[in-house]
Amino acid sequence: MNRARRLLITGGGGMLATDLHCVAEARGHAVTAPTRDALDVTVPGDVRAAFEAFAPDAVVQAVGLAVDFCEEQPEEALRVHAWGTACVARECERRGAAFVSLSSCGLFGDDVRFYDEYDAPVLKTQYARSKHEGERAALASCRRAYVVRPGWLFGGTSAHPRNFVARRWDEAHRVPVLRSAGDKFGSPTFTEDLAARILDLLDTDAYGLYHVTNAGGGSRYDYVRHIVDTFGLPNPVEKVDSSHHPRSAPVPACEMLENLNTRFLGLAPLPPWQDAIERHVRQLRATDPAFR
Repeated sequence: MNRARRLLITGGGGMLATDLHCVAEARGHAVTAPTRDALDVTVPGDVRAAFEAFAPDAVVQAVGLAVDFCEEQPEEALRVHAWGTACVARECERRGAAFVSLSSCGLFGDDVRFYDEYDAPVLKTQYARSKHEGERAALASCRRAYVVRPGWLFGGTSAHPRNFVARRWDEAHRVPVLRSAGDKFGSPTFTEDLAARILDLLDTDAYGLYHVTNAGGGSRYDYVRHIVDTFGLPNPVEKVDSSHHPRSAPVPACEMLENLNTRFLGLAPLPPWQDAIERHVRQLRATDPAFR
């Protein structure tokens, strides 16, 4: 049953937080979304003050650090993703609020297959380690906790630096040929669809672990190819291996997720990722003349 909530979103201004704020308000929820500068989730006193000021009955922890940054700064990764999650989860438990902790699809290995909630994590990166510790902290510290592992995220506005779809438009206007990895696999996921599913989960008392992605999966090359085709750009896309895009973090080869627990809960699958890209491109074109 849908009911109006007082929803606190940490990491305000981020890609997911922006879409979640909009979707939640459209559903009639009261929302506050302080930025990381306004609310440091790693300081228990600051977290408590935010609760006292707004009195949320649900909190979504959308604060997150970049994967390669975490590889270079593992202590900071644990401070934000694990300790910060514990700080917010403990306050939710104290106040009787529900808690949604955003984790990652990058917790598995190199076998190219869909991973479900019952597969054992394979923590190849410092990012994965810190996110997994955050999962454990959420579930241990709050009886009303949901842990959500999303796919490869895109969405928000064109200004969000992590909006993969918008950034490929920019790239296509800088270089004649786009090159994308054919040996990295995932499930592209629209933050607007993810936001709606988070709110669906909050309408249940089925606390626990959930994979939430748009349906299907593919390689990074497939992802980029569909973006270019949807925009109608003339640039060819060359399939390369991931050595052409060196990174600090040894990210797994496959981050495709099977959404078993939402299916068991009786929720309909989210639309295919290709459909989600097409909807987001239409949004960009409708709201930003630069994409027309």
